[in-house]
Amino acid sequence: MKITDIKATFVEIPFPQTFYPTWRPAGEKGQGAVIVEIATDEGVTGIGGMEANWGWGKVLLTTVEHMIKPQFVGKDPIRTEYLIKILRGISLFSARPWLIENALWDIVGKVCQQPIYKLWGASQDKIRAYAAWGEIRPPERRAEDALRLVEEGFKAVKIRIHQEKMKDDVALVEAVRKAVGDRLEIMVDANQATAPERPGDPKFYPVWDYARAKATARELERLGVLWLEEPLARYDIQGLSKLAAEMDILIAGGEMNKGLHEFKWLLDHGCYDIIQPNCTFSEGMFQVRKLAAVAETYYKRCIPHAWTSGPGFVANLQVAGSIPGCDYIEYPYDPPAFLVESLQGTLQEPLLRIDKEGYVHLPQKPGLGVELNREAMERYKVA
Repeated sequence: MKITDIKATFVEIPFPQTFYPTWRPAGEKGQGAVIVEIATDEGVTGIGGMEANWGWGKVLLTTVEHMIKPQFVGKDPIRTEYLIKILRGISLFSARPWLIENALWDIVGKVCQQPIYKLWGASQDKIRAYAAWGEIRPPERRAEDALRLVEEGFKAVKIRIHQEKMKDDVALVEAVRKAVGDRLEIMVDANQATAPERPGDPKFYPVWDYARAKATARELERLGVLWLEEPLARYDIQGLSKLAAEMDILIAGGEMNKGLHEFKWLLDHGCYDIIQPNCTFSEGMFQVRKLAAVAETYYKRCIPHAWTSGPGFVANLQVAGSIPGCDYIEYPYDPPAFLVESLQGTLQEPLLRIDKEGYVHLPQKPGLGVELNREAMERYKVA
């Protein structure tokens, strides 16, 4: 089998209304994504995808066309480890190219007539989803939102915090806990790993120091929060390891760390109780599976970060299905702006929704187990 062509497409699926996530307070009008398709001479096509705004998307389109395609056409797509070395070299000079590796595994699964997670041991065929919110809203509004999640079948929620005063962050989590009791497991994301170094600027959110992170963690412990995500800067190795050692609450992170070596640093120094690689940002699917195995030797958990579009979300889900002890999958969902259709809009129906017990079931078709919605791809394609 040989690769005959690679095509990349940028799409942007509009939100029902402007979405104001904590990482982009100016607001977003739609969900951007780059979708790749790898064609072969035996008629098998692999797909991959990742979240991207138009700036990042343009870089990725250029990377695929001018750096990846010339080196991949004519190669055997089943030789994933050989091709991953090429991708690693390309990643040093361009956008993160790991959606390409994911598309290769889609081909492997289709050739073997098995979903990818079954090729890697099938630890579980369904995973409990936590609804991942993106916006900061008033406590009373978030309490209402949480009650709706309970009605819809969710068993867990991840709340974003990073307001100017710690008491406002705590009040937000407190309101949700009071509203739902123990009907929802609560996680909290401070999004500090990529926080802009502009504390006090009203256009950006406050940057935490160690004292703020520790004090917040203590309050969240009191409220029975399962984990605190990204409480400090990504490369604050000393601060993260100290915080994880001192706190009872689990410390999680790693979604934008890249390369096997960075995660080894994090594990060697005990920075996180839960590592959260994303197989479109960190490295590809099988490399994240390797990271999960390394984490297992440290008695740490690996729960993939999954806020990424279409096939990218499914790729993280497939990895999670293969990992022992991965008991949650991130499920981006923050109505009325950010809906399931926003993240999975490039996929054919039926979309991957939770069941009445709050689980997402792994697709059972070969490879990633999903197909592209051609009509949506054409309608939302950005020239």
